[in-house]
Amino acid sequence: MRTFRRFSGAALIAFGLLAAVPAGAAQHQEITILHTSDIHGHVLPFDDARNRPVRYSLAQVATVVERVRAAAHDPVLLLDSGDTIEGTPFEEFIGVRWGRPSPTIAAMNVIGYRAMAVGNHEFNFGLDVLRRDQREAHFPLLSANTISIKTGKPAFKPYIVVQEGRVRVGILGLTTPRIPGWEMPAHYRGLRFEQMDVAARKWVPILRKKEHCGLVVVIAHTGFERDLKTGTSNGSEAENFAWRLSEVPGIDVLLTGHTHINIPPRMLHGVIVSQPWCWARRVTRIDLDLVRTASGWKIASWKGENLSTADAPPDPRITRMFAAEHRKVIAALDGPVGHVTAPLSVHGCRLHDCAALDLIHAVQLDASGAQLSLASLLTDRTPDLPAGPVTWRWVYALYVYPNTLVSVRLTGAQVKDVLEHAALYDAGLDCRPGNGCTLLTNRRVRRYNVDTMEGLSYRIDPTRPAGQRVWDLRYHGKPLDLHRSFTVVCNNYRAAGGGGFPHLSSAPVVWHTSEEMTDLIGNYLERHDPLKPAADGNWVVAPHLLGERPLSTGTNAVKVSP
Repeated sequence: MRTFRRFSGAALIAFGLLAAVPAGAAQHQEITILHTSDIHGHVLPFDDARNRPVRYSLAQVATVVERVRAAAHDPVLLLDSGDTIEGTPFEEFIGVRWGRPSPTIAAMNVIGYRAMAVGNHEFNFGLDVLRRDQREAHFPLLSANTISIKTGKPAFKPYIVVQEGRVRVGILGLTTPRIPGWEMPAHYRGLRFEQMDVAARKWVPILRKKEHCGLVVVIAHTGFERDLKTGTSNGSEAENFAWRLSEVPGIDVLLTGHTHINIPPRMLHGVIVSQPWCWARRVTRIDLDLVRTASGWKIASWKGENLSTADAPPDPRITRMFAAEHRKVIAALDGPVGHVTAPLSVHGCRLHDCAALDLIHAVQLDASGAQLSLASLLTDRTPDLPAGPVTWRWVYALYVYPNTLVSVRLTGAQVKDVLEHAALYDAGLDCRPGNGCTLLTNRRVRRYNVDTMEGLSYRIDPTRPAGQRVWDLRYHGKPLDLHRSFTVVCNNYRAAGGGGFPHLSSAPVVWHTSEEMTDLIGNYLERHDPLKPAADGNWVVAPHLLGERPLSTGTNAVKVSP
């Protein structure tokens, strides 16, 4: 038997009840749970955008899983908490653009997953793609809180029950309900999403009483809305429910995801909780020793850790399976889309206007015909582009999500409100003699929610109170008319309410397209070949305060990458 870390009190109670078990009855069952989440299409150990190998992939997860299975004498249960079928050009080209089976789902079939929770990114390509992938999976996709409006019942299986040794194990799947605030309505048409804790309180008793489960495991595509050490809210209660789920009676193990955090297994409210980071970098392992008592199976002891995949060799079953298709994806990404006459870089694009971000704005304005464009830098990982040829690879590295565009109508006052929301990121200045100034940033604002606007000019004063930081707004050189109506183009995530920006989700829609931004960017580059990239400097941070002093960026005076 393995050596386990013991609960304080719980194990003593469990073992004390053994006297009530009939002589000769089976008293123990060991079960190992393995868990991944937020794989985001990282099937092979290769970064398509940078055209180089990496040390994380589902192929390496396969090796870690096989090692655990080979050494185990007891059941091994492999689960996933969603966001699998979006995230890399490899997944999108094969599973969406070329209409072939999802490589992520196919690899998970080979590895032997038992169940997966539905994540929010599963809806990115619409219900037809999601339902096709559901049919191809050799395991169920679970979501107890995704409800069919027509029937009032779960649109996916809410749970499954599996027999692991002597124990009936109930596995409940849950999905963050924030999807209507992120997705185009057509991508979830006919569905509504219940609060996750409400659904758990309904279904966990069914697993316990009706299904007679001795162990209840929840796979939830959600993170923690509170700090695990202090219990302090982080303001994400609309999308994250893991803290509240840990308070639902009857749950033994809560396996989370969504927030891309490495949380090794630990106890919270008497529940074992964890999260395995993202992109197949970690596999959560939890070893359970269950004991049968007069009142049913109880966890007597457990141990757990998040296993790194970095040093695991890729499973040849997976690499051979996709070798030919991977070569085709590489060839497609190497295809040219035009030329640029000057270098492009995303470095510093949140400190000052930059040509890379202005390229996104130019594409949005060109496609939509709108007066104003709202956009953000979606990733800091886009490689610098030297003057010369541009390939599809760089386009996908610049724009990493399969977003489309929507134009809405806003007043000048509403435009200012939108920019003030973006300026919540700029939370002050720390200026020191001889050291320049550090921009203090709000760590609660995710970087892909730091939007800028093209089509007007404005200034940001980070020393002013929130809601008063954007000033000197001008449209065509004249002060912005707060009562005038403007058309504003943004991506579908923002238009649906993503990032919590005011007005956008309720504003009248005047135009939309189903073309993805990557296609629009590529087409724009082809039509403007060669492109002369430049930033027009229509917005600046604290120019009247800084003068010629250098500006860097930081979080609470801690330097971070711009």
